[in-house]
Amino acid sequence: MSNSSESLAELQEQRDFLLNSLRDLEREHKFGDIDDQDYESLRKEYVSRAASVIKQIEKATTQSQFVADASVAAIDVSNKRNLRRTLVTLFIVLVVAGSSGWFVAQQSGQRLAGDSLAGSIEDSTASILSRARATNFVDPKVAIELYTQVLEVDPDNVEALTYRAWLLVLISRSAGDEVKQLAFASASSDLGRAIALDSNYPDAHCFLGITLFRLNDDAKGAKEQLTICADKNPPAEVKSFVDAIIAEVDAALDK
Repeated sequence: MSNSSESLAELQEQRDFLLNSLRDLEREHKFGDIDDQDYESLRKEYVSRAASVIKQIEKATTQSQFVADASVAAIDVSNKRNLRRTLVTLFIVLVVAGSSGWFVAQQSGQRLAGDSLAGSIEDSTASILSRARATNFVDPKVAIELYTQVLEVDPDNVEALTYRAWLLVLISRSAGDEVKQLAFASASSDLGRAIALDSNYPDAHCFLGITLFRLNDDAKGAKEQLTICADKNPPAEVKSFVDAIIAEVDAALDK
């Protein structure tokens, strides 16, 4: 076996270990075997490390593909892999680094930059949120970056937490299983935090229900969140997402 093959095998082993660790961490947190602070710290570490390893694997396999096949088909494969690498980079830059402001502030007890004037924060975040809403489904990557900017100065912003998580879920659906797992770990955490901050915000319940079903095959958990969502009268555009999936959730529960 060549050195490059051995290196790729080692990376794949690291990836599998980290993804299994993420699954175990989610399970332990769900059953109360680990507290929220340790869970958040470990989740961020595992997501960051797994995303970095997956990115290295994608780079190595893409290089191998070009060596083996320089045809047009290889270019198509490369384009797909570039999309996948973009998703992985989003997890590293936006999910881990973007949420670190809240974590550091919680640990140190210090104010985040801009916290001295509440009015300034509200004006700034309102402007950025407006731009993010307009960009949501036109350019999700830009919208995610805008929501991350909001969270850097206002880490308790429920709308930014909710919609950044939802966009990560949407763009991850065309990716591989390992990237979907990273999306689930990140999105479910942010949506859970949004619900903890404002349990009456329907959008977070709606999107958590869909995320549980689409990325974690958890029909029971999805049904619970979707029921709460419906009871809280979500906006029409959010309800349309729920209506499109509720029959699938009910069918899964009836099996």
